[in-house]
Amino acid sequence: MSEKTENRGGSPETYKLVNAYDETVRQNVRSMMEKTDMCRCDKCFLDTCAIVFNSQYSHFVTTREGEVLGKVPDMSPGNHAEMLVAIMKALRLVKDFPKH
Repeated sequence: MSEKTENRGGSPETYKLVNAYDETVRQNVRSMMEKTDMCRCDKCFLDTCAIVFNSQYSHFVTTREGEVLGKVPDMSPGNHAEMLVAIMKALRLVKDFPKH
């Protein structure tokens, strides 16, 4: 979803609403799925990501269209370990109750 606004100079800028955790969660889910005996289809991947995002890993920010997201929320080793636990729980749930 993109929104156009005018900056102070009058020219339009396009902004995008993004979850700052999006790429980190997706990369970790993909990596952990490869090590798990479960379906690796797009549906199971996205269901797992959705569970993780809905559990606690959503931090929405605005960014200019095409701009690389500058700052991901604090990912200390403890926070990263908590994320991995959340991903493992989500993977187990999707593995036990696939939606396809």
